[in-house]
Amino acid sequence: MENKDLEKIQQEMLEEASYAKLSDFYSLFADRTRLAIIALLTEYDLCVNDIAEIMGMSQSRISHQLAVLRDHDIVTYYRKGKQVVYGLTDNHIKDLFKTGLEHVSEKDEELYRDRRAKNK
Repeated sequence: MENKDLEKIQQEMLEEASYAKLSDFYSLFADRTRLAIIALLTEYDLCVNDIAEIMGMSQSRISHQLAVLRDHDIVTYYRKGKQVVYGLTDNHIKDLFKTGLEHVSEKDEELYRDRRAKNK
C-alpha cells in the first residue's frame, strides 16, 4: 500500500482512549462467574438468592460480581416486593454473549455438543 493509503487508514482508527474503554468492557467477560451470571440472565431475571443457589455459590460472591456488572452497565435491577431482581441492561449484552458462544463452539466439539444438548 502507498503511504497516503496507510495514513488514511491510520486517521480512521479509533482514539487510544476508545480502545482502552473497549478493552475494559470486554474484560468483564473474562471472568467465569460473571459469564455464568450473564448466561443465566440472558434467559431469566433472577434475584441474588436464586443465582447463588443455581450456581452453588455464596450470596456474597454473587452480589460482588453483580455489583461489578452493574457498575459497568451490564446488568440492571428492579424491586419485586422485598426482592431485588437482576436482568441484562439490554439485548446487546445478550447478543455479545450468544455470538461469543457460537464462535467458540464452532471450533470446540465438546462445547458444541454441550450447547446443542441444552437447547433440545
